[in-house]
Amino acid sequence: MAKAINIKTKIISLTLCVIILCGVFSSAAFALSINSGLNALRGQWSRSEGPEAGGMSLEYSYYEPASDAPCPLVVLLGGAGEGTPSGNELKANKFANWSSSEYQSRVPGGGMYILILKAPEPVYFDTCPLAPMFAAIKDFAEKHNVDKRRIAVGGWCIGASGAARLATNHPSFFSGLILFSPRTIITESEAKTIKNMKVWILACNGDTYSPYLTYGYPSWQNIKENTANKSEVRCTTCSTAPRAALLLNHETWRLAEFDFSPAVLGDFTNLKTVDGSENNISVPSMISFITAYKTGEAPPETETETQTETESETQSATETTAEKPASRAQSAVSAAKTPADKPEKTAQESGSRVQKPLMLIIAAGVTAFIAAAVVVIEKRKKNL
Repeated sequence: MAKAINIKTKIISLTLCVIILCGVFSSAAFALSINSGLNALRGQWSRSEGPEAGGMSLEYSYYEPASDAPCPLVVLLGGAGEGTPSGNELKANKFANWSSSEYQSRVPGGGMYILILKAPEPVYFDTCPLAPMFAAIKDFAEKHNVDKRRIAVGGWCIGASGAARLATNHPSFFSGLILFSPRTIITESEAKTIKNMKVWILACNGDTYSPYLTYGYPSWQNIKENTANKSEVRCTTCSTAPRAALLLNHETWRLAEFDFSPAVLGDFTNLKTVDGSENNISVPSMISFITAYKTGEAPPETETETQTETESETQSATETTAEKPASRAQSAVSAAKTPADKPEKTAQESGSRVQKPLMLIIAAGVTAFIAAAVVVIEKRKKNL
């Protein structure tokens, strides 16, 4: 009898240890903070390749959220020089930040897929055939638990040209379009084609390669005049921005890489974001905006959660999933300690909840194995 109790005690102790360890590994693997650094965040990503279309297939890097619910997809296209060698499409920029727990928590519904296409250099996205680009995106969306109502595409520099071509040629597939320092003009007819999309343009007046007045301004005028909902289109302008190699004031996408965090606002001057009615957006968040359902599409039970920003705001900031209304001074102090806002517990708890069933299954299997081993050992001891 005493031996039986001893065996049970050992099994219970070992089971508790296994469950605790599984919980620790689960939290570590699915709640990676932005403070872990870019290399660690990039380690969460995977690589794959789209199907052949038009005699060409494209590689890409992607991030898969820790959620069993359908999640939005954001597709990104880089500029010249960001496609070679393989994997450079992820390392040449800082959009891996978007896979952090802090930024994933800003997505209505709790997480997003991110896909960064690799350009088939020396061909870039401004001239790359559309067929393999769209084939890779469509194939990915079909193979993953993507919310088909929330698929946005964006790009910077000549990558913006590719993003614009994809959106205007497949308006029923994409729900949003982001153009960073675009070297292309959205014509009036194209603006009418994407009138039901969420659109965000970021451009700098001092850009020596893609000046706002040459490309961004005419595109913005056409977009805001033809959109079906002026609260769902935005434009961010500035006088100066970080330079890219020999190009002055070109890297407006640095704002988006940190989702307008106070930590990077100092790199831009005369920064301003407005909606289609020219109302000022005081506390912009690209992630919460571009991944939210379009007006009238949000499920009734989550409608309140997706209204992260009041689109008619003027000078006053409103609550968003990115940043609660607080003074800029407080935000700046927080930014000095970390490159982004504080990690929200909801993202970590969500990731943990999603992984619990898997962890418990693993724990049960390991426990059963340990229990069997303990019984065998005890029997051998008894025989001896």
